[in-house]
Amino acid sequence: MRLSEQPRTSPLVWATPLVGIILFLLAMGAFFYTLHSEDQNQTQLRVIRDVELARQTIRTRLLSAQERLGLISRGLEESSADMDRFRASSAALMNEFQEVSTVLVVDNERRVTHLSLPALRSTEILHPLYETIEDAESYWAFNTASETRLPVFSRPFLGPSGKVYIEIHSPIMSKGEFQGTVAATVPMASLLNDAVPDSFVQLYLVSIVDGGGNPVASNVSRSIDNAKLSHEVPLDPPGHGLKLRAVLYKTNTELFSNMLAWAVFGLSLVIVWSFVLLFRHAKLRSQAEKRLLAETKFRRAMEDSVITGMRAIDMQGRITYVNPAFCRMTGYLETELVGMAPPFPYWPDRSYEEQQASLDLILSGNAPQKGIEVQVRRRDGSVFDARMYVSPLVDSEGQQSGWMTSMTDITEPRRVRDELAAAHRRFVRILEELDAAVCVQGPDAGADEYIFVNRLHREWFASATPPRMSKSRRNRANQFEPFEWLNTNSQRWYEVRRRSISWVDGVTVIMQVATDISSRKEAENMSRQQQEKLQFTSRLITLGELASSLAHEINQPLAAISNYNMGSVARLKSGKVSPEELLPVLEKVNVQAQRAGDVIRRIREFVKQQEPKRSPCPIGKIIEDAVSFSQLDAKHHMARIEMDIPDALLSVLADPVLIEQVLMNLIKNGFEAMGHLIGDQKHVEIRVSQSAQFALVEVRDHGVGVPEEIRQRLFESFFTTKSDGMGMGLNICRTIIEYHQGQLWVEPAQGSGSVFKFTLPLAEEAALPA
Repeated sequence: MRLSEQPRTSPLVWATPLVGIILFLLAMGAFFYTLHSEDQNQTQLRVIRDVELARQTIRTRLLSAQERLGLISRGLEESSADMDRFRASSAALMNEFQEVSTVLVVDNERRVTHLSLPALRSTEILHPLYETIEDAESYWAFNTASETRLPVFSRPFLGPSGKVYIEIHSPIMSKGEFQGTVAATVPMASLLNDAVPDSFVQLYLVSIVDGGGNPVASNVSRSIDNAKLSHEVPLDPPGHGLKLRAVLYKTNTELFSNMLAWAVFGLSLVIVWSFVLLFRHAKLRSQAEKRLLAETKFRRAMEDSVITGMRAIDMQGRITYVNPAFCRMTGYLETELVGMAPPFPYWPDRSYEEQQASLDLILSGNAPQKGIEVQVRRRDGSVFDARMYVSPLVDSEGQQSGWMTSMTDITEPRRVRDELAAAHRRFVRILEELDAAVCVQGPDAGADEYIFVNRLHREWFASATPPRMSKSRRNRANQFEPFEWLNTNSQRWYEVRRRSISWVDGVTVIMQVATDISSRKEAENMSRQQQEKLQFTSRLITLGELASSLAHEINQPLAAISNYNMGSVARLKSGKVSPEELLPVLEKVNVQAQRAGDVIRRIREFVKQQEPKRSPCPIGKIIEDAVSFSQLDAKHHMARIEMDIPDALLSVLADPVLIEQVLMNLIKNGFEAMGHLIGDQKHVEIRVSQSAQFALVEVRDHGVGVPEEIRQRLFESFFTTKSDGMGMGLNICRTIIEYHQGQLWVEPAQGSGSVFKFTLPLAEEAALPA
């Protein structure tokens, strides 16, 4: 019988004792509650009885003191001058009633005429009636006794020592006339201590309280919070709202001293604890059963869902268990396979010996960890390849009871592996036939560690180090950026590209492809040379256009030199000249010769064909040389050139001759754009400013401007708006500026005309202050 079919634990197993324990606890609770209530009632009755006894004691003592005080007053009525008798009677009163602290004789004028104190008591006792009756309570008691001719108890009042007192006034009459009173002072604390027995102190907190419930006197100084057993009764005399209150702070109950009660209570605890243990045990067992049932269902669901066939055999090779996947793979039912001994029906007929050898290997415990490859025949007769893995089957007592075998169909994986191998061979053949050198390396491979290299890689780099990324590029974020590499052995250029790919076995590798770009490099070199020749031709054309003006520029210093020489010769022949007079003339000849030499030097540097060479040079010097060349053309067009250079020493990284060529071309275009203007309107403005790491040069004219549709094509090759132009000037200028890592563009000027702007990188010493 399966675990899921076994009966669960009935709730009556723990519900029955639970009901019994609850009934038992309820009965015991009712019993204890009854005993406790009876004990509380008895205690409350005892408190009431004791309070009544204390009140009766106080009442008796106060009335007795009042009666004795009346005897003293009547004695004074008979003989008002017999003070010895007064003192003897007062002393006897205070000896019998120790709560009385003072006995006074007060006349009808409210003056104290006689005073009697207990023995050994200080005479420095202040009293409201010592001189005259001024205290409100004493005054009230004195007047009441005078009016009623009866003894009177005063209301409580606070004395000088901080104690609360009451007074007993007994009137003195003589021949029917009021002559005064005999007053006895009684401290309330002394009255309470003397009237209440000592046994009360051990059980009660006894106090006298006023009408508002405020304590007037108490037998002990401590207080009881949250008192539950207390009783208070009116205290008359002295009356006036005073009450006697007793609070129980210690009870002598016999409930918990009863051994039977303790035994019953202990047995109740044992029974409750036993039930708790029983309940916990039943709960744990129920939870264990639920977990075991859930685990069994989970294991069966897992076995039913896996595609791996599971088979268990005992130590003799008999099948003891198969899962649904094994049955689906072989086509046989579980009832047909369980209990079957070898040979098994899913063994192919032609491989009985191999199957038996594999089974003997499993039973001997020598099955390899990598598994055993076997062939399995289905019920329909088809055969498939499978791999079997074996592990020992151990029972609950730790003894091996058999072997658990897992079987996996490897027909499809084997087919996929064969197809991958064929695809790998085709892939390698394609790489071998490529017109590029291909190599594959692992991500952490060394310099000479390759996974694959093709034919061209072996031919091109057999005697040379394969191309590597330069150190300046390795630190870039994109390490797969293409780069160019020169093979120093063959003097050929290669373009190298690197990619991260997934190799045939799924591992991520780096594939490097090197393409021969020597032909492209040669074409680029030829194009650069042609560009340089074109730039040189452009300078010659510009120089040809300036030839007549340059001849005039050179003829002026030559004519001056000739005139100075002829004058010097004439004066030398006349013999009327001294060396001092001839020296200024020779110096002027030297100045004019240097002027002519400067013009020739600038022309020679401008037309000299050489490799472009960038170096730090002042931008002001470059602009001044270009303007000096263009001054002749400015005279021809009757225009002027204005310069705005805030920092003439601002250094840029440039080839001065090429930048002069750009400036002269832009100035010349400005002159031609202003051909329709006259007078001072024809002028070209050159401004220099600094922006970030670049110097910005602006050349502005005041001509007709450049339309938007022409501006987009202005820098294209062979595009021109002039009838006699070639369309190469601005294209060459842009090529020169881009060679200097700058930019050249045109913008419409404010008002009229156009502004050509270009940037040049600052030299390091000029860029640092910016």
